[in-house]
Amino acid sequence: MRIAIIKLGALGDVLRTTALLPALKRLGEEVDITWITETKAFPLLQGNPALARIVDWREKSDWRGTHFDWVISLDDDGDPARLASELSCDRLSGAFEDSAGQVRYTDDVGEWFGMGRLRPSEQGGLSRANEIKRMNQRSYDEILYRMLKLPPPVERPFLAIPEEARQWARGWTTPFAGAPFVGLNTGAGGRWRFKSWSLEQTAALAREIGERLGATAVILGGIAETERNAAIVSAAHSPRVVAAPCDLSLARFAAMIARTDVLVSSDSLAMHIGIALERPVIAFFGPTSSAEINLHGAGEKIVTPLACRCCYLPDCDVRPDCMRSIGVDIMLDAVRRWLPRQTLALTS
Repeated sequence: MRIAIIKLGALGDVLRTTALLPALKRLGEEVDITWITETKAFPLLQGNPALARIVDWREKSDWRGTHFDWVISLDDDGDPARLASELSCDRLSGAFEDSAGQVRYTDDVGEWFGMGRLRPSEQGGLSRANEIKRMNQRSYDEILYRMLKLPPPVERPFLAIPEEARQWARGWTTPFAGAPFVGLNTGAGGRWRFKSWSLEQTAALAREIGERLGATAVILGGIAETERNAAIVSAAHSPRVVAAPCDLSLARFAAMIARTDVLVSSDSLAMHIGIALERPVIAFFGPTSSAEINLHGAGEKIVTPLACRCCYLPDCDVRPDCMRSIGVDIMLDAVRRWLPRQTLALTS
């Protein structure tokens, strides 16, 4: 059985979609899976034993001429939808481009796509989609398993980390050995700026983690957070608060997260990496859906108490906003609950 998965972005969404792979492999002994994505996502998929190949969607190579038994198309943008329509297959599930050039989705995946921008206007359009999304209580992976009729159990996403990256992370963290190691990734991408916890709140939490829990707080983030993370360390003004390099490869960034005893994260790639690596994740939510995230029993979700949560709005005039409504003490208590008892014992 030849299966193609089209999933290009965002990177966190690519990683969390790997939860499908074990269930697809359970469909039979001869399941051959091709993942079609962008080159930048390759490090999140390489080393996954369920994949026969990983290809960039722009490549003009042999895979384009393959006849697939099943194409699963999980992006709602024009290019991947067009590609789904062009591939030869017996069954298509997901987004595709119709003969009029409009992006639509197949009926079997309506439970997921019906909560997004492709929802037809005659069914209420985006306004109704957002209402359904706010009411939804199922996680992303549970929805995918359910609508694609995949055999349970719902699996955790999978991420392989190259040994070189693990060795680098071990070396970088060596000076902090002997104390609990708490990662703080409180920034987020530019699309939903209210997914980010503030610089001041992060600095206060980092300082409290050092002073009250005796742990090292390492500030994590990508290249866009370089100045922000340096400012957090400066504001925390504690020898137990340090910033990891912000120019890491995906593999080294993941290896840093693998070294944490607890990860505090926004709804971001870091959160998905922590989940895949079985780290206890303290994930906080405001404008996006906490229900869609499956922590698989390790960690907890901190959700804004504001009634307007899960709004999916790029801006907000509510004060205090959803992130400001999540206090430092609430986050600190959650970190304390999830730090392994043996690491806390080292500091008592």
